[in-house]
Amino acid sequence: MITLLTSGTRGDVTPYIALGLGLQAAGRAVRLSAPEGFGDLVRAAGLPFAPFRGNPSDLLIAAEQKNALTLGRNPLASLLASLGHLREARPLYRAMLQSAFEVCQGSQQVLYGLPSLWGWHLAEALGAQPVRALLQPLSPTRAFPSALLPFRFSLGKGWNRFSAWMVAQLTWLAWRGEINRWRATLGLPPAPVSDPALLGDSASALSLHGFSQSIVPRPEDWPESHHITGYWQYHNKDWHPPAELHAFLEKAPRPLAAIGFGSPGSQFARTLEVVRAALQQAGFSAIVTLPSIWHDSVRAENIYPLDYAPHDWLYPQMDVVVHHGGAGTTASALFSGRPQVLLPLAIDQFFWAERIEQLGAGPKAIPQRGLTAQNFARALQDANETSAYGVTTRTLEAQLRREDGITAAVRLLV
Repeated sequence: MITLLTSGTRGDVTPYIALGLGLQAAGRAVRLSAPEGFGDLVRAAGLPFAPFRGNPSDLLIAAEQKNALTLGRNPLASLLASLGHLREARPLYRAMLQSAFEVCQGSQQVLYGLPSLWGWHLAEALGAQPVRALLQPLSPTRAFPSALLPFRFSLGKGWNRFSAWMVAQLTWLAWRGEINRWRATLGLPPAPVSDPALLGDSASALSLHGFSQSIVPRPEDWPESHHITGYWQYHNKDWHPPAELHAFLEKAPRPLAAIGFGSPGSQFARTLEVVRAALQQAGFSAIVTLPSIWHDSVRAENIYPLDYAPHDWLYPQMDVVVHHGGAGTTASALFSGRPQVLLPLAIDQFFWAERIEQLGAGPKAIPQRGLTAQNFARALQDANETSAYGVTTRTLEAQLRREDGITAAVRLLV
């Protein structure tokens, strides 16, 4: 039995669904284990689902946690919010680890990613092989600094490599106490001082990376056991757009943008006003993906608020794609062949924003903490009017569609 272990947001789960379906088609027994809230999504795809209790990402939408794990306008407030998030999440980890241990019995392999780094410890407890199945390049390398750092200038080859180790240790220190307490309940010794989940426990530990070498070239100093397979894209063929959305697409003046922010932050009311003003200045219409509680705040004929639409359906119909820079969303935007404007906020989003700019798939990113109507309007116009972006994005789309990341990953696991 192969268990795919994930949590976080929809963008963290859908690549695992795609990989799970590929393993299932190859004849492997597979299940996806994630928080209960993803049950409908996983079951509708046709995968066995093993729910566990708790999702630390849910805490980030609480009012007092909305600046956690971000680089906001007020660094002190962001730091305090992050510490508060870690404090509140620790008890959740205890229940989450035990619950996942109970529902994942019988696993021979446990695949885990960034939101479920504790999967390494779960695999050890189950006597299973741990396999890193990552959407980001987290292993130390001299080629670039840690993909989880918000600043993107090179630190020099030695310091680039050290930064990945440093970030891994800081991440590990936040959870080490809770993880070791759980390990002790099972009679396991304390985990290694240097956490293997982010770094890999040895040069022979299998690591799969669900992105393309066309987007992130494979670092020369990675171990042979680290593989870049290509993207794991999930296509939801059962989703149908509402009639109102079809009507908006037919009538909305072009150019047209799809805009999404990931999880709305504490200043989202201000952000919506910036978006409205920027669209007016740039002469754009937009479909804005945001929770329904915010829909009444959108009062403009050129904006259509939407809870959700599959990116592979929505993005190809746009002139420009605007998003926060999450790994899954960036992948979907690349497959659309449309220029991108990135508005990063936290975690690996600054890394993907850097890659989009360096590849020539869109203009320089605008961190959400520095977003204004003026710079957003200029970025929209630049992305739409610079022909080189369109040439690059269409070329990248063609390259990505020639790859089969799921098959490549399955071959390494079967």
